[in-house]
Amino acid sequence: MSAMSQAAGAALHRLEARAALLAAPAAPATPDAEEARRRAEAELAKPVYREQESLWSVIWRWIRDHLDPRDVVPQVPEWLSVLIVLVLAAVLVVALCRMLTRISVLRRGRVGDGLLFDDDRDSAALVLAADAAAGSGDWATAVIERFRAIIRSLDERGAIEDYPGMTAREAADLASTAIGAMSADLVRAAALFDAVRYGELVAEPAQDAWMRELADQVARAPVTDLAEAAR
Repeated sequence: MSAMSQAAGAALHRLEARAALLAAPAAPATPDAEEARRRAEAELAKPVYREQESLWSVIWRWIRDHLDPRDVVPQVPEWLSVLIVLVLAAVLVVALCRMLTRISVLRRGRVGDGLLFDDDRDSAALVLAADAAAGSGDWATAVIERFRAIIRSLDERGAIEDYPGMTAREAADLASTAIGAMSADLVRAAALFDAVRYGELVAEPAQDAWMRELADQVARAPVTDLAEAAR
């Protein structure tokens, strides 16, 4: 009986193993070369692998698809019509780029913290940064850094005390207390700082020259220090 039981157990084990083998999912077939090529082409056709077109390319493709540049302007030679279309398209691209840049600056301004300082550079370093920006034609940075230098210099002279979270207008109000005769110019400078920083005004050399002159006047002006003002 023992031998028969062992034989029956072995047979049952073989049946279970065969059933498990039949129930297992079949291994996926290896694709042939043609199928592999088709899959690769389908994958590479996805948008993620396509090179992004430039704005100019998109506009010019739209013009080609919807207009014939040779006859857009009637009663002129074809070459002149094409030239006019190219010039107008270039103007459109420049206008769009300027508009997008302005929107981006305004958006950063709205989500920004509105603070005057974002680092602890001293007034000399700020002046150097302003001069370097002016030398490269970056008038916005020149105006911004020069106003910061004015306020930081007053802090270094003990006339005001800047603090974390201070805005340009708050700094101008404090500076006006120290240099009352220049109150109007300091408030104007704070307004210029905000307008340039948040994209409401495109800075020009004249604004930087005015801010530079204001900085010279502030440097020469006698100030009321904090201790004296507190008495």
